[in-house]
Amino acid sequence: IIIMSEYYQGLDRNESLLTQAANLRKLKAIIDPKELKQQQQLNNELLLLKEANQVQTNALQSNEEIAHGITYTESLQTTWSAPKYILDQPELVHNNTRKKYNILIEGDGCPPPIKSFKEMKFPDCILDALKSKGINRPTPIQVQGLPALLSGRDLVGIAFTGSGKTLTFSLPMIMFALEEEMNMPLRAGEGPIGLILCPSRELARQ
Repeated sequence: IIIMSEYYQGLDRNESLLTQAANLRKLKAIIDPKELKQQQQLNNELLLLKEANQVQTNALQSNEEIAHGITYTESLQTTWSAPKYILDQPELVHNNTRKKYNILIEGDGCPPPIKSFKEMKFPDCILDALKSKGINRPTPIQVQGLPALLSGRDLVGIAFTGSGKTLTFSLPMIMFALEEEMNMPLRAGEGPIGLILCPSRELARQ
């Protein structure tokens, strides 16, 4: 039960919480139910308005303002790099690959697209697991997204449902976790290595 602040007036703040709760129940008993319902509705509306104002405030702020002045000038450092023969290819070859797969990119120094999981240097255990699920070659979002994430770059990926976005961000996370465990095994209470935010229960189950 939500009771407006005016009903808290007169309560002794030095009383225990149990005593205050008992007094509030007594107040509730003498308040007209219709009036109480109106107060609760008003309180809910005020909460919604406060949340809406907060959303609007954040929407008008830059990432730097929301981060309280924290600015990252370098990408996440990783030990992964694309194969040298792919890095040595001219940018025209990379652009032709992106054009073939209908990949559009924005940003500076984008890692080259890679057309096979093996060339992305995934270990055999990962390759075998992918093959067991019938996944033999990367989809367009994975061709460009996986090299970018494995390189430690920030990425916003936009693609159709079923195009392989989940695998695009989960595979690098698995690799980072495996690498961390191999370098120094995690102890109880340490971590997490990665965090996945899901906007719906269905995506969380996926």
